[in-house]
Amino acid sequence: MAARASSFDPYRTFKFRVRMNGATIAGVTKVSALGRSVGSSELKEAGDFLGPRQMPGQVTYDEVTLEQGWSADTTLETWANEVLRLHSDPSSAGQFKRTVFIDVFPLNANTINPGEIGPVVSYKLNRAWVSKYVAMPELSAETGGIGIRSITLRHEGWERF
Repeated sequence: MAARASSFDPYRTFKFRVRMNGATIAGVTKVSALGRSVGSSELKEAGDFLGPRQMPGQVTYDEVTLEQGWSADTTLETWANEVLRLHSDPSSAGQFKRTVFIDVFPLNANTINPGEIGPVVSYKLNRAWVSKYVAMPELSAETGGIGIRSITLRHEGWERF
């Protein structure tokens, strides 16, 4: 499904783009922060009475959440269903881990035609998979808000691309 090129296009407002499998995911309105933590490992040396030395340990990466306005686009839902297939038929779920790119553009950029001004920075999520999917937002007849569905990704690291 191609991205809309209208005055209400979220890419013009939020100045970022999420790509997966070589295609732009249309309609994503929010991406959570990228973060990582490095644990510590204590190293005790004989005869050192000041205390143990701290060494870098295991690296953990924060989950990333993508939010999308409730629409007929099924790109994220189809991907979320791949993990369910993994449990029922492991041989049919070869694509549940994917590479995801997040491109951030300057304010004066047009993300619909990125050839004009390229992204300021791009990040690559390695081997990302869906750990949580909210298919239908909370519904209320009392508010006129926009329904947002979300997808939370676990991944095996990110890098500046």
